[in-house]
Amino acid sequence: MASCTGRGVHGQVVHALGARIVGGRLPEGATLDVRAVGDELGVSLTAMRESLKVLAGKGLVDARQKRGAFVRPRGHRNLLDPDVIHWHMEGGGEKLMRNLADLRSIVEPAAAYRAALHRTDSALDAIARDLLFRDLSCHSE
Repeated sequence: MASCTGRGVHGQVVHALGARIVGGRLPEGATLDVRAVGDELGVSLTAMRESLKVLAGKGLVDARQKRGAFVRPRGHRNLLDPDVIHWHMEGGGEKLMRNLADLRSIVEPAAAYRAALHRTDSALDAIARDLLFRDLSCHSE
């Protein structure tokens, strides 16, 4: 999913609300007074609605009839979304980075194993050429 940060008023609203949610200033389950937040940020109701759609796509908010817009639980967040990662990093992000490192330590060996099982001679040749080229280019400096 593409990053929305920096795209005019819409991007600023997405960033402001996303950072508040990820940073915990808007806790899970909190109801968002869309008009009040729009007034606070100085944006139209249309800009707020569009921003909430983007945040919903990132798993940060949802809207229901008779309840309105609210912050979704952390487990619904798209933790691989570039904006969500950025907001986590703005708030310290050490825990997220530890979790991603743990995930990599689980997934990468299994992926390497599966790749080795399904290797082809042409893939091995390409790897050998790449390694040879890299070695030659490192020694030519």
